[in-house]
Amino acid sequence: MYFVDRPESEPPLQWRVRKRIALGAAKGLAYLHDHCDPKIIHRDIKAANILLDEDFEAVVGDFGLVKLMDYKKTHVTTAVRGTLGHIAPEYLSTGKSSEKTDVFGYGVMLLEIITGQRAFNLARLAINDEVMLLEWVSIYYVTEDMLLVLDQSAAT
Repeated sequence: MYFVDRPESEPPLQWRVRKRIALGAAKGLAYLHDHCDPKIIHRDIKAANILLDEDFEAVVGDFGLVKLMDYKKTHVTTAVRGTLGHIAPEYLSTGKSSEKTDVFGYGVMLLEIITGQRAFNLARLAINDEVMLLEWVSIYYVTEDMLLVLDQSAAT
């Protein structure tokens, strides 16, 4: 993930570049869900699976966990697969995957882009913080301190 594993010699990504990456990933996900027949449910949307070219144009990648879904169906029941921190709670509890579970993973990926942190980070335990990014961000949401979650290294 470029935001966390960025080489020291490289400057942080500007917010406009992060926005372009987020929009490109959204377009790719929309294509999989709305323009493929059968629908493609990715099941592992995360920053590490969004490929970037030299201009930071985003392409959804890593289709190893994909499930194909007929347009008439609302979900597909499968063994739960994915990456810790990106798996939608309803998918984890029911095994039912759909576009909605991919959108949950996309939302977590947006948090990774915005915060510059991983979705699951054991290092946060050392400072008595939540290991799951979503839970960590929700603490600041409840206290109305959302500016504190922004990646402070990001250039304007």
